[in-house]
Amino acid sequence: MLKVLYFTSEKKKKFGVFKVVNVLKKKQNNKIKSKLTNSIFDIFFYKPQIIHIHGCWRPKLFIVFLLAKIASIKIVISPHGMIDPYSFSQKKIKKFFAWFFYQKYIFKFSNLIIVNSKLEKKNLIKKLKLSKRIEIIKHGVNISKITKDIKKKKNLTFVFFSRIHPSKNLMELVKIWKNNNFFDDFILDVYGEIDDNRYFDNFKDSIKKSKNINYKGRININELNYKLSKYDIFLHPSNSENFGLVILEAMSCGLFPVVNKKIDWKILDKNNLGHSLNFTHMNLRKLIIKLNKSKQKIRNKKFKNKLKNFLIKNYNWKLIMNNYYKNYVNLV
Repeated sequence: MLKVLYFTSEKKKKFGVFKVVNVLKKKQNNKIKSKLTNSIFDIFFYKPQIIHIHGCWRPKLFIVFLLAKIASIKIVISPHGMIDPYSFSQKKIKKFFAWFFYQKYIFKFSNLIIVNSKLEKKNLIKKLKLSKRIEIIKHGVNISKITKDIKKKKNLTFVFFSRIHPSKNLMELVKIWKNNNFFDDFILDVYGEIDDNRYFDNFKDSIKKSKNINYKGRININELNYKLSKYDIFLHPSNSENFGLVILEAMSCGLFPVVNKKIDWKILDKNNLGHSLNFTHMNLRKLIIKLNKSKQKIRNKKFKNKLKNFLIKNYNWKLIMNNYYKNYVNLV
């Protein structure tokens, strides 16, 4: 059986990379034995054939890389969007030195790089001047059961669901919602773990004082379908996504996603499953007027089944794990 050892850049078991790796580990078939660890000693005790590094920047990951090289273990790295231009511009000086001294060498001398989208591959090629050994494997999503029809309010209901961080652009959405009278009749609920307290401090008082914006805290993964399926529209104004797993999770719960054009999810418009736009007051106002007139179309079972079938066809975990397995086997 193929043995794979996972290391991640995240210290806390919260969201993002750690969540993705946990799902990968759970979904693997009986041909792969894997372990998620923070201990470098597992490199020698677990004796993996492959070490898969998820994320960037932590010096400890460079130590993992060096020890794997010494032990002649194959190395795979997945940057999870951390090399994308917007992400790279955060804490710029620290990342510049990390890139110069060790991070670029992890990429250049790994046996395989796995990214989650064409955009992430394009950004990585620009940064590394390297196109070989880069494989695109999308994330998958657990398909929630279609819930029974929930009695909806007269007007459309809206939800933001993501970690609260500057890249997710929640502050701009709150400003749009609070400063324009048109949105007074529409409720916006916000779910998400606070990843950047300083950023959230800039607008949390605005949310508290607002009658139609509510911060609801984080959602436990087991409550995801129950809580999100009460809404009609998922708003995702994010400026930067290497993939956009929350979009799939919202669709799985039967929501119509409205996303920022910057993250390139044209597939939603192409399949009439959602909409992408530049998040401005006027653009959002026009779209909501249009959607509110035809709200029964996005509330009925036919549309929700269409979402479900799209996810099964394109983001099936079984097919995705087979892709991982084939790439792992090709290395060893």
